[in-house]
Amino acid sequence: MEMKEKNQDEFEKYKAEVAESVSVVQKRIIEEKKNRNYVKFSDYPSEELKDDVVKTVRESLGIEDAEVGLSVPPSHVPGDFAIEVFALAKKLGEKPNEVAKKIADDINKGQAGLVKDATVAGAFVNVETHKERLYQDILSKILELGESYGESDINAGKTAIIDYSAPNIAKPIGVGHLRSTIIGQALSNIYHETGYSVVRDNHLGDWGTQFGSLIYAYKEWGDEKKIAGNPIGELKDLYVRFHQLSEEHPEMKDKARELFVRLEKKDQEMVALWKRFRDLSLKDFERVYEQLGIKFDTNIGESYFTEQADKLVDECLANGFCRKDEASEAVVVDQMGDIPSFLLRKQDGSSLYLSRDLATLQFRANTFKPDAVLYVVGNEQDLNFKQLFELAKRAKYMPDGMVAKHIGFGMVLREGKKMSTRKGTLIELDELISQSIEKSKEILLQKNPDADPKELDKVAEIVGIGAILYNDLRQSRVKNISFDWDRMLDLEGGSAVYLQYSYVRINSILRKLTETYGEIDLSTLDKGDISFTNKSEFDLAKKLMMFPEIIAKAQETDSPHHVCVYLEELALLFNSFYNETSILKTEDQKLRDSRIALSKSVALVIKKGLSLLNIKVPEKM
Repeated sequence: MEMKEKNQDEFEKYKAEVAESVSVVQKRIIEEKKNRNYVKFSDYPSEELKDDVVKTVRESLGIEDAEVGLSVPPSHVPGDFAIEVFALAKKLGEKPNEVAKKIADDINKGQAGLVKDATVAGAFVNVETHKERLYQDILSKILELGESYGESDINAGKTAIIDYSAPNIAKPIGVGHLRSTIIGQALSNIYHETGYSVVRDNHLGDWGTQFGSLIYAYKEWGDEKKIAGNPIGELKDLYVRFHQLSEEHPEMKDKARELFVRLEKKDQEMVALWKRFRDLSLKDFERVYEQLGIKFDTNIGESYFTEQADKLVDECLANGFCRKDEASEAVVVDQMGDIPSFLLRKQDGSSLYLSRDLATLQFRANTFKPDAVLYVVGNEQDLNFKQLFELAKRAKYMPDGMVAKHIGFGMVLREGKKMSTRKGTLIELDELISQSIEKSKEILLQKNPDADPKELDKVAEIVGIGAILYNDLRQSRVKNISFDWDRMLDLEGGSAVYLQYSYVRINSILRKLTETYGEIDLSTLDKGDISFTNKSEFDLAKKLMMFPEIIAKAQETDSPHHVCVYLEELALLFNSFYNETSILKTEDQKLRDSRIALSKSVALVIKKGLSLLNIKVPEKM
C-alpha cells in the first residue's frame, strides 16, 4: 500500500512540476506583451517603397484591396524592382500588358517618394528608384537598429505554441527527431522575430503501448550493470530485441499490451519502471539539446494527459461525436466529410495517441489562449492531424479564432531508405555530431595547419553543428533529405560553413581597415553622407533591404529555407562587391565609411540570419 501511494505521489509531483513550468511561461508572456519594444514593420524602407507603389497602383486601377508585390528582377533587366501584374489583370479581366502600361503611365505622372519612374516589360512594370535616397535609407536603418534589424511588429500581441522535437523516452534522439527539433527551433525563432510570444513545447513521447514492450524486455533480459553504464543505449537495445523476437513469437506482443494496461491503471511496479526510464531519458536529452543550443519552455509528456483523455472520450460519447462499437467495444469516430473514421479508444480501454492529442490541444487552448498552435511532425502523420483538428473543432475543444497547423516534413534517408529503431538502422545523433565535427576539423586544418588546438576544437564544433542544422533547413522541409558530407561542408557555397566563412572574411577586412585607419565610429556617419559609386554596392543594399520581408515570408509560409536562400544570395552579392571594390584603397573618407557601413551591415545580417536558424558564427576561421 505504501509503495502504491509512493507511485501515486510521483505522478502528483510530476503534475506539480508541469504546473510550475506553465505558470512561469504564463507570467513571461504577460510581461513580454506588456514591455516588449517592437520594431514597426511599416518603418522599413522596403515598406515605404511598397507603400508608394501600392498607393499609385490602387488609384490607377481603382482596386482598393489590390495585392501588389515587389521583386528584384535579374541583373540583365533594367529597373531596380519589378511589379508582376498577371493577378491584377485577371482580377480586372484585362490584358496584362495593357494593365502594366496603365500602371507605368500613372507612376511616371506622380513620381512620388522613393519611386523615380517606371517602364513596361510585357506583363511586368520595372520600377526605377531614387537610388541615392533609397541607399541612404537602407544603411541608416540598419545602423539605427543594429541587431534588432529584421524584427517586426507584424504579429505583435499574438501567442504561438510550437510543438517540436518530441522524442520518445528510453531511446536516443535519432536524426528523424532531429528534423523536428531543427525545424521547430528555427520556426520558434522566426515567429518570435515577427512579434509572436512563443511557447516552445517538447511534447515527450512518454506513453503508449511501446512502454509495455520495453517493460517486458527489461523484465526478461534487463542487465542492471549494462543499464548503469549506458542507460539509453541499453534500453534501446532491449526495445530492438523485443521487436525482433516478437515477430517470431506474437504472444509477446499480447503480454506487452497487458503490461501497458497495467501502467495506465497506475500499477505500482509499472509506474516505478516507467518513471525510471523517463528520468534517465530526460537527462540524456538535455545533454544533446545543450550541444545544439536548444531550449524548451515546457517538457510535458503524453503521460500528463492520459486521465483527461479518458474524460474527453466519455464526453465525446455523451455528445454524439463518437460511438462505441458493439462488436469490439472500441470507441470509434465515424467518417467526417473526406476524413476517414478512426479509433479514439482501444477495445481494452487504453487511450490512443489521438485521444491524448485531443486532451493536449484542449489544455493548450485553455491554458495559453494561443492564436496559433504548430505541430512540427513528419508528413506521414498528416491524416492523424486532419482527424484531430476536425474533431477538436466539432467538439468545441479548439476556439474559432485559434489556428492549428501541422508543419510536416520529409524523412531522413539512409542509403535511400527510412531509418528505424526497431530494425536497428537509426543513425544516432551523437554519432552524427561527432562525425560532422571531425570532418569540419579536417577542413579547417587544411586551411590553417598551424591553428591553436583549443581554438580549432571550438571552431570545429561551431562549424560541424552548423553544417548539420543548415543541411536540413536549406531544403524545403516537405522533401526527404539525405546526408551529403561534401555539400554540407562546401566552402564555395550552399552550406553553413560558406556563410560562416563569409562572415569571418568581412570581420577580417574590417580588422585590416581598423589597423590602417584606426577605430571607425559609424555613429558619426550622417545619413546625408552615405554614398555609393558602383552598381554592386546598390545591389547589395537592395538585398539587405529585403531581409525583414524574407523573415516575414518564412514565418507566413512556415518555411525556414527562405532565410537560407536569401543568405546565400546575400553572400554571393557581397563577394561580387568585394572583388570589384577595394575598401582599403578608397581615399574619400565618406565613401570609405559608407562601404564599411555596407560591409558591417552584411556581416550583421548573415549573423542574424544564421542565429534565426540556431546556427552560431565563429569570429575567426
